[in-house]
Amino acid sequence: MPFLGSRIHLRFHIRMALWSTLLLLACCTRTSGINPQAGSPEFLQLQVRRPTGNEKHSGPSHPFWVFDLPSAQRPEVLTCTLMMLLAGILCSAGGIGGGGIYVTVLMVFGSLSVWDAVPLSKSIVFFGSLSSLALNLRKATMTVGGSSQSLIDVDTCRLVVPGALVGTYCGVFMNGMLPNWAVLCTLSTVLVGICYMVLKTTHEQYCEEEEALVSQQGDSQDGQDSVECESIRRNTEERSPSALKDKMSHVTRADIALAAVMLLLVVAGSVFRHHAVRCQMANEANAQACHHPALFWLGGATLYSWMRSSLISAVIKVFCWAAPLIFCCTVTASVANSLVGKDGWSRSRTMEYSFMSVFTGCLAGFIGIGGGLIFSPFFLLMGMAPAAAVATSSTCVIFTSSSTTFQYLLTDRIIVSLTLLYGIVNLVASYLGTKFVHYLQDHMSSRRSYISAVVSLGVIVSTLLAFKQLFETAVGSRQAMAH
Repeated sequence: MPFLGSRIHLRFHIRMALWSTLLLLACCTRTSGINPQAGSPEFLQLQVRRPTGNEKHSGPSHPFWVFDLPSAQRPEVLTCTLMMLLAGILCSAGGIGGGGIYVTVLMVFGSLSVWDAVPLSKSIVFFGSLSSLALNLRKATMTVGGSSQSLIDVDTCRLVVPGALVGTYCGVFMNGMLPNWAVLCTLSTVLVGICYMVLKTTHEQYCEEEEALVSQQGDSQDGQDSVECESIRRNTEERSPSALKDKMSHVTRADIALAAVMLLLVVAGSVFRHHAVRCQMANEANAQACHHPALFWLGGATLYSWMRSSLISAVIKVFCWAAPLIFCCTVTASVANSLVGKDGWSRSRTMEYSFMSVFTGCLAGFIGIGGGLIFSPFFLLMGMAPAAAVATSSTCVIFTSSSTTFQYLLTDRIIVSLTLLYGIVNLVASYLGTKFVHYLQDHMSSRRSYISAVVSLGVIVSTLLAFKQLFETAVGSRQAMAH
């Protein structure tokens, strides 16, 4: 793929590099913990330099090598399992990922804190994404206009995945840095958006079904509903242009290798930085944080000595931010440059995809959503065929969910026993949800609006529960401050 082209292309890469550098410097300024008197002689001495306040990781630790059976034996687990099964069925039937809903269920019915619920939700979504990928690989092509086309838009995945991985790094970091009320506030806002989308979809489906029913009966039934349905149908057609790509690229070994390298770099950078900060916070008598199994390849004494130096610790933190960010931004710029002028791709279009991917990845890591709720509607809005939009979205979710899951797992944020339990429940729920859709289609004349109405009810309840949790958190914080 060409990387440097005309002077316009060069300016494009320079702008992206400048924005990346500014973001990197902003993060490092807040998190490096460098002594303000950096020019003083003390700066060069080996000393314990504790991180700034926003780097403290407040929450229980769940080592991934410990199977925490007591957590799975609590009384709340049975109730939460049943609710997770119900939520999974509704989400699968309605065609939404459900990550945000799972977080609410885990907090309300599983009695988990935000600190534990978000990582656990990501691991559950990861289980579901594996089954979706298996189904998409089994049906790798679709037929459009008599020709066979790839079900997964590989060019879109090449452009979206790097930015989404960078977003997951930032989202996981923000989740450990910001207070619980900020996570709940963002989650509640996203759930409100989900409510709007699901209710709007339900209304559109109902209008289409009524229109089809009227045309079958030969009625010219009136009125206002018909006019409204016709308007909705016309708007839907305008939003989903029929211009599809005649040629779609296929996955190559280079694509797989590059995706694996980016995933490894993001996870490794996030995990190493987390444990380096924990090691820096430890004192000499309690330096277990420097001997974490995730850093088995590096001696604990070596890391401990590195983090005693302000200079070396700052370099480590900067490098752990810079390496994934610069590498993924470079891949994004390279792919965008190669796509411009190909199959209708423009520079503004590639920028829209890139910014959307970073935003979605950040939300995935921050509040626990899978990402498909944003990927799929965006792809439809950009003119992708519905089947290809769903398959491409599911493929991108594999990377956001795997990146966040491994980051949380290797930083001791995931309760492994609950992950296996709820992950299996999610797989069963996905199967039952699909069977439920087929049953309604066979026995209720394909009235998908009924399914969407039930899903809407579940999303509304989840949104109300999230606001309830937010209110309780705010009240608890105020009482703690009063005391």
